[in-house]
Amino acid sequence: MELIYLVGFMGCGKTTVGKELAKRVNNKFLDLDEEIVSQTGKSIPDLFNEFGESGFRDIETKVLKSLSSKKMIISTGGGIILRDENIGFMKERGKIIYLETPIELIYERIHLDSNRPNAVNRSLDDLTHLFQSRESQYKKADFKISTKDLTPIEITLEIIDCLNYSKGGDSRNK
Repeated sequence: MELIYLVGFMGCGKTTVGKELAKRVNNKFLDLDEEIVSQTGKSIPDLFNEFGESGFRDIETKVLKSLSSKKMIISTGGGIILRDENIGFMKERGKIIYLETPIELIYERIHLDSNRPNAVNRSLDDLTHLFQSRESQYKKADFKISTKDLTPIEITLEIIDCLNYSKGGDSRNK
């Protein structure tokens, strides 16, 4: 299996699914936000506070492009798709999988999470607006998996089926 990038709005389950996918396909897993923290020595909220969103996105792009492995599952941050250069880079290196999740479910998961600078203490309407402003970028992914009513294992199996189907293998005809 090649380089796989999981994209989607914050709280859609990219890290949870990414770990499960990596385990099932015997591949390395990397959480891009954790790699950013490791490389900078600062938390995501601290980077937002110090550099603003634009400065954080510069760091995010730099770290994305620094990853050298050819076989890995990467859970990206929810805003990685804001820059077309990131989408182009990911498409050149591997496959992008969009984990489409209802905003109401995402809101329940993240609205009080202080580690998410774009989410903490925002209303459902605010998050819905932010999600809608990004949705067309998410849809540039190679594959879209609807996560509604699915467990992380079921989502993982859907991804594996998508990837096998795209390579001419068997699929469960989703």
